[in-house]
Amino acid sequence: MLTIQELRSSGVKELMQELKSARNEVLKARLGARTKHLKDTSLVAKHKRYIARVLTLLQEAKAEESLKTSKKQ
Repeated sequence: MLTIQELRSSGVKELMQELKSARNEVLKARLGARTKHLKDTSLVAKHKRYIARVLTLLQEAKAEESLKTSKKQ
């Protein structure tokens, strides 16, 4: 997982890749928690929070982009 500063410096494409990767990690963590192979069950919640951070940054990027296009017109 990247820090918030690293995420903010990333572009939209990198954030989309990170989102896909994080969602995959949540699935793995859920499966591990269900099968009792995962010792740290808080990983599921941590990954979900990380996904929320990435989604928030994607929304901010979209809002910023739409603001720039509206100012041009």
